[in-house]
Amino acid sequence: TYEVFQMCFIGGQGATLALCLFMTFLAKSKRVKTVGRAALIPSIFNINEPTMFGLPVVLNLSLIIPFILAPMVNAITTYIAMNLGLVPLCNGSVVPWTMPPIISGFLATGSIAGSILQLINIVLDILIYLPFMAALNKRQIVEENEAK
Repeated sequence: TYEVFQMCFIGGQGATLALCLFMTFLAKSKRVKTVGRAALIPSIFNINEPTMFGLPVVLNLSLIIPFILAPMVNAITTYIAMNLGLVPLCNGSVVPWTMPPIISGFLATGSIAGSILQLINIVLDILIYLPFMAALNKRQIVEENEAK
């Protein structure tokens, strides 16, 4: 059901909320940090076009692996947690796609465990994106220094 997708695609396709959090709070490149600040609020509401085209993620081969891997890990984590009974199955309520994470996890499962699962998925996504974004961040810093 659609509610399970909200547990996996946190911040939009590719689970890009973690990417925006990295860009906003951990990036050293001025360009990457600026895009992160502009894209963070929309990403919280699962709107990831500012990230997709501002960074860009589209046609960026250095980000294709985490873009595909993060939702897969989220789906596996969600499946295991629900299959083991740690998180209740989605209750069938219609949660709008723009509902921010944590709130949507609670509404979809009817339990605080759904919110905790989304937090765990966000942390896992940050860890997945971290090495790829660190490399991209270094390249951006070199380009910014060469431009000066």
